[in-house]
Amino acid sequence: MKDQKIVNLIKEGNELGFIKLADKYEKLLFYIAKGILGSRTEDIEECVNDTYIKFWNNIDKYDINKASLKTYLKIIVRNTAINRLRDLSRHENNQISDDISEVAKYYADNRQDVEDKIFAGESIKKLNELIKGLKPKDKEIVIRKYFYLQSSKQIAKAMKMSVTAVDSRASRAKKKLKNDFYKE
Repeated sequence: MKDQKIVNLIKEGNELGFIKLADKYEKLLFYIAKGILGSRTEDIEECVNDTYIKFWNNIDKYDINKASLKTYLKIIVRNTAINRLRDLSRHENNQISDDISEVAKYYADNRQDVEDKIFAGESIKKLNELIKGLKPKDKEIVIRKYFYLQSSKQIAKAMKMSVTAVDSRASRAKKKLKNDFYKE
């Protein structure tokens, strides 16, 4: 079923829309969440379910002309998994930070002014363009390593390369992106 049809069914409140959404994208969402959360099966399932809820809550904001449904869901699940991992590590450490600046850093992060958000958006666009300009293999390594947070070992296995080759290409690509990003 086409993505637009799935979105329309969900907007109408038709349960078939969520069934088709899960049929089409659930394996991908689990794969991304597992790459970030590791073997925490229960947390992975909750992360994927939270992704569906977040999508449902923001369905009216979604514009298929700006991003494909697949991309939109990948971003939601990635961010949800990263946030869950942060929460888990906070609970596991169970240490109260006396450093008020640490708390202030997170607070300030959530209270950025509009100008900062605009600059951040422009930086993201610029970075995306630079990544698109990489060689296909380097582009895939960068996306796997820094977007999906896969380990060098996972990337090497998936791309039939050595870990050393992956690390070397990732390092060179990162250096190139950094140099090109700050040019001007």
